[in-house]
Amino acid sequence: MKINIAVSARHIHLSKEDFEILFPNEELNVCKELSQKPNFASDKKVTLKNGERTIENVRVVGPSRNETQAELSKTDCYMLKIDAPLCNSGELDNATEIEIINNGISIKRKCVIIQNRHIHISDDDANRLNLVNNQIVKVKIDSKKGGIMENVHIKTGKDFSLELHLDTDDANAFWIDEKSEASIIYD
Repeated sequence: MKINIAVSARHIHLSKEDFEILFPNEELNVCKELSQKPNFASDKKVTLKNGERTIENVRVVGPSRNETQAELSKTDCYMLKIDAPLCNSGELDNATEIEIINNGISIKRKCVIIQNRHIHISDDDANRLNLVNNQIVKVKIDSKKGGIMENVHIKTGKDFSLELHLDTDDANAFWIDEKSEASIIYD
């Protein structure tokens, strides 16, 4: 079974409270729908800062979450001189602190992670393919610089669309483009 690949650039999910602090009296508006509903790229952006190092124009992804979470690549972390953990979304116990800025308003949150590679799959498809949530699989990448990718986490959900999510570091390493596809390797 061929799986579409989505490349997830750096972005941030804000809690409702943090959004209201950073964007007082504003709404979180949809700029672009994303494949995994109900997520969307919003029209809002923030700056992430560690000391004198900054990354500007970090897209806010909606809807609001219970906790603020910034998802960066290892390259982003090198640039910011931070050591963020590699983990699944929502696992923020060991997240790294960062300053989040918009229009002179600044907050610090322990929220930076590098998200594990993962495949979104509907509960029905997961059952049909004998896959379970948090299972770790290998995938074969069909691209110009293809190969085998290990440590890919399965994320099941009622309304998930089948899709492999990679950060920009992984995508660049495998030369992922719009024609690239993946398939699960069954040992």
